[in-house]
Amino acid sequence: MPASTSKDNDAAVPSGSPAAATNAPPSRQSGASTRNRQSSGRRPPRQQRPPRRPPRLVQTPGPDPATPLDQVRLTVGTIVAPHGLRGEAKVRLTTDQPDHLQTINEVFVGEEPAPRRLLGLRFHQQHALLRLADCTTPEAVEALRGQALRIRGTDAQPLEPGEFFLFQLLGLTVRDEAGNDLGQVTDLMETGAHDVLVISPPGDGPDLLLPNHPEVVLDVRPDQGWMIVRPLEYA
Repeated sequence: MPASTSKDNDAAVPSGSPAAATNAPPSRQSGASTRNRQSSGRRPPRQQRPPRRPPRLVQTPGPDPATPLDQVRLTVGTIVAPHGLRGEAKVRLTTDQPDHLQTINEVFVGEEPAPRRLLGLRFHQQHALLRLADCTTPEAVEALRGQALRIRGTDAQPLEPGEFFLFQLLGLTVRDEAGNDLGQVTDLMETGAHDVLVISPPGDGPDLLLPNHPEVVLDVRPDQGWMIVRPLEYA
């Protein structure tokens, strides 16, 4: 079955990345070279830093693909600011099913182990405005700024047959119909028609990009850690 995906995902991006090493301060040797150039009256050329590459989704924190839904917390948004004077929180949503949140009674804030009761929710200018138990002032909301808002996996809208949450695909071993190991799902690219799975091979070769289409993605077994695909053939 095709691996249709829901964008709800417990995958907060870490503050650092391997590319951050390129921003280290210059060494003593480079400082000496700069002084030499300055002594001639010329301004040293400005060095361009290589662009930072965001970490792949598989490198970000998240549950294992085989984790049962009753043990999963799915991120649906981030608290960005207080709203008004009555303790409402403005939430930037990351779920593709925001209306479903109106059916949920409890949410998890950040890394809090216990859920908070959801007292009210409404939508305003591409954001959600919600009221949480024990959070009745703007100051209380301000203390939660930047915290992820999560729901239980079992509280998410049920998926259709053949659909999977994003975390259930990341990290899966990818094989072709002959059983050859093609690599691991490390990222996903959103496009207009079908999402594209990014598959990193076992060695250092280029990534394999496969559309999430039923003629390409033939079978997905998150509980067993693999998927079967039929790579595209070009004439």
